[in-house]
Amino acid sequence: MYDSTRPLKRQRTLPISASPTPRSSSLTLPPDSPKLYPTPALRPLPPAILLLALPGLLALPPTHPDFGFSLFLSLRSLRHCLALPALAPDIECRAWTSLAEVGMRVMESGFCSQEGGCDWAVGIHSEAEKALGKGLLIAQKHPSLRPLRHHLTLLHAHFAFTFPSSSTSPKFARAILRRLIASFVPSDPPGIMYDAHLALITQFMTLPPSPNTVVNTSPAPLGAPALQATLTAIDTLITLARKNHHSQIIALAHVIRLRVLLRASAWAQVGAALDTAEAVLGLMFDKNGKVKNDEGHINTMKNNKPDDALPRWNSITAHDVNALSREYSQVRITSDQSNVKPNQEEENTQPDPAHASLVIHTLISATIFFTFSGNVRAAEQRLVALHEIVDSGALEGFKNGIVQIALPPHPPLVVHTTHPLILLPLTFLVSATAKRDPVGRNPKRRLWAEAAINILNTATEDIELPLWASLADRDEIIQRTVRLTADLLCELVAISIQRSEFDAAETHLNALLTLTHTHNLFHPYSARITLHAAHLAHALGDTERAGVCYRVAKSVDDECNAGAGYVGAAACAGEALLRIGLRAQAYDKNSNPGVNEDASTDESDWLDAETHALARSAIQRCHGMGGTLEAVGKVVQAAVAGARGEIVGAKLHLKSALSLSTLAGENHLRALLLAQVGAQYLHTAPAHAMETLAVCETLGAGMGAKQKDMDGVKGRGKGMEKERDTDGSDGSLGNAPLRLWVGERFLEIFKRANKPHRVAKQEVYNSMYRGAVEGMMGRVRWPSAVESDHGQTVPTNGEDVKMQSPDPDQDVEM
Repeated sequence: MYDSTRPLKRQRTLPISASPTPRSSSLTLPPDSPKLYPTPALRPLPPAILLLALPGLLALPPTHPDFGFSLFLSLRSLRHCLALPALAPDIECRAWTSLAEVGMRVMESGFCSQEGGCDWAVGIHSEAEKALGKGLLIAQKHPSLRPLRHHLTLLHAHFAFTFPSSSTSPKFARAILRRLIASFVPSDPPGIMYDAHLALITQFMTLPPSPNTVVNTSPAPLGAPALQATLTAIDTLITLARKNHHSQIIALAHVIRLRVLLRASAWAQVGAALDTAEAVLGLMFDKNGKVKNDEGHINTMKNNKPDDALPRWNSITAHDVNALSREYSQVRITSDQSNVKPNQEEENTQPDPAHASLVIHTLISATIFFTFSGNVRAAEQRLVALHEIVDSGALEGFKNGIVQIALPPHPPLVVHTTHPLILLPLTFLVSATAKRDPVGRNPKRRLWAEAAINILNTATEDIELPLWASLADRDEIIQRTVRLTADLLCELVAISIQRSEFDAAETHLNALLTLTHTHNLFHPYSARITLHAAHLAHALGDTERAGVCYRVAKSVDDECNAGAGYVGAAACAGEALLRIGLRAQAYDKNSNPGVNEDASTDESDWLDAETHALARSAIQRCHGMGGTLEAVGKVVQAAVAGARGEIVGAKLHLKSALSLSTLAGENHLRALLLAQVGAQYLHTAPAHAMETLAVCETLGAGMGAKQKDMDGVKGRGKGMEKERDTDGSDGSLGNAPLRLWVGERFLEIFKRANKPHRVAKQEVYNSMYRGAVEGMMGRVRWPSAVESDHGQTVPTNGEDVKMQSPDPDQDVEM
C-alpha cells in the first residue's frame, strides 16, 4: 500500500488553514489585513453647487438628438437652484448668468416659437431678460464679480440686438457696448476688451432682425453711415491691439476690414486694405508682372500698362494674339514659392489655426477682388497659395469653426470663424469663378464646380459644433451649403452655355430651379436664374424669349439692388446687344432709308431712339463694374459707334475691350472681339483679317472640345483615342454660329482672291456649320456629318473641324 506520511525533513511547520490562501502578488494586500490607505468619506455637495454645475455636465451640441432635452433639464436645474434660500452672491450671480445663456440658446433654437414651440419654453424671453437684470444688479454691488459683470453686459447687448422688443433695440445694444468699452480699466483682461470691440463691429456689420425680412436673402450691402461706423470701430480695435502689442489681433482687425470693404463694394479702398492685410500676415506676391521660368531667370513683360498690353492694330498678328492668350488667359502661371506663401520662419512661428484661418480668408478675398478687377495673373497667384494651404490640412485645426488667439499671460481670445464645411466648397467656388477661360477639353471652371458639388453631396450629416452653439448655428451652416450648391450650379449653367452644351445647360438650370424652390431660395436667385435663361435663349436664337428674360432679370435685380446690381447691368447690356443685332439684320436685309424711320437725326445711323437709350443705359451701368462688365460696356460703345459709321471710334473701343478681356482671361468675350476686329480689316487688309479671324475660329472650336477617353489599355496609340460628348454625341463643333460667321468671311475673302479650291472647301465647312446652327434653332442636336451641296462629305464627328490657317503660300493679296 501507499504510505501517505511525509518524511521528517518535509513535514509542515505551519498549520494548515481550512481555506487555502490564493496566490497574490507583492502589490496586493491579504484579504484579512486592514487597508493601509482607507478611502476618505466624501462630503456631499451643497445642492446649490450641484444644481449650478448640472447645465455644464448636461451640455450637448445642437446636432445631438437629445439637445432639446438637455436644455430642458438645464432650465429645471437652474430654476431649482435659484429657488434655494440664502444663496451666496457669487453662486446666485452665476446662476442668473447661466439661466440667461441657456434661455438665449432656447430662443435661438426656436423652442419658444409660436409655431412648433414647446410648452416648457413658454415665457423664456421674459425669464432671460429678468436673469440678465438680476445678474447685472448683483455684479455691480460686488467688485469681486467684475468679470461676470462684463460677461453679463455682453450677453445683454447680444440679447437686445438679436431679440428686440419694446424695451430693447439694436440701437440700445450698441449703446450698451459703447458704455462697456468706455468703462474698461487697464487691469481688465484684454480678451474681454477685444470681445466688446468685436461685438460692436459685428453689430455694425449685421442688419437687425426684422419680421418683414425675406427668409434666406443675401446680406444687404452696408450703407455709408454703417460703413463709416464699422471702419471707425475697426481702427479703434487696431489702436488697442498695437498698444498691447498683440500682433494677431492686429491681423484679425485688418482681415475684418478687408471683408467689410468687399461686402460694401468699396473697390477703391479694397486694394490698399488687401495690401495691408497680406503684409501683416506675411503674404508676398509679385506685383511687377514678372514670372520666373524653369531656369530661374526672370522674364519681364514688354508692356505692363493695361492699355499697352496689345500691339498696335496695324501690326497685330495671330502669333501676337496667341502669345497674349498664353501669357494672360491660360492660367498656368508660375511664380517663386517664396512670393506665394509665407516664409519658412513665419510658418514655424505661426502654425496655429487662427493664423491659418486668417490667411485663408485673406486669399479668398484677394482672389475675388482680382477676378472682379480683371487681373487673372494676380488672382492665379492667390489661388495657388490658397490651394496649398487648404491641401496642407489647415482646416483640420478648427473643425468646429472656433479658433483661439493666445494673449499671454491672460486667457486666450475665442473667435467664431467660418466653418470648414463652408470654407472648402467656398474655395472651390472661388476657383471656379476665377477660372474664366471656357476653352479646352476640360475647362477648370467646370472642373472646380463639379468637384465642389461632389464634396457637398458626399459631406457627412454630422456637423461638428461647439457645446454652446444653437440650432440656429446648425441651420445657418446648412443654408450656406445650399446657397453654395446654387452658386455652383450657376457656374455650371454659365460654362455650359459658353461651350454650346445646351442640354447640359438645361439640366443644370432645372436642377437650380428645383433646389431654389425646395429651400425657399428662389427670390434671391430669381434675377440670376432669369439672366441664365436669357443667355440660353440668346445662344439658341430665340430672340423674343431672350428679350423678355433680359427685361425681367433687369427689373427684378433693380428692385433688389436699387439699380446698382451686377445682374441688372449684365441684363441691360445683353438686351442692348440683342436689339443692336436685330436692327443690324433688318438693316442688311433692307438697306434703304425707310427701314429706320424713327432713327436719330444722323442719316447714317440705323439704330432707333429706343435702342440708343438702352445702349446709353448699358454703357453707364457697366462702367466701374469690374474688368469683364467694363469690357462688355466697351463692346456696346463700339457697336453704337459702328452703327453711326464712326470706324475710328469703334476701333478704339474694340481695342480697349480686347485689352480688358485679355487681362481678365475672358476667352469667350475675346472670340467675339477678335471677330469684330477681323471684320474691320476685311476689305482694307484681308491677310491681316484672316490672321485675326483664324485665332477667333480656334477659340470658337475650343469652346466645345471634348475629353479624349482611351479605349482599353493605356498607351495603345492615338488611333484608339475617341472624343466623347457629354451630351450624348461623339464630338462637338464648339460655337457653331461664331464659326459660321467666320467661315462666311473667309469665303468672301477667297472669292475676291479668285481661289476656287479654297472656296469649294470652305463651302463644305460652312454647310456643316449652317446645319449645326439650324439644329440649334430647332433645339435638335446638330448632325454628326452633313452632306454638302457639292456632294462632298465633311469630316466625321470624331474629328474636330478646324479652319485652315493662312499658310505663307496661301496668303490672300488684293
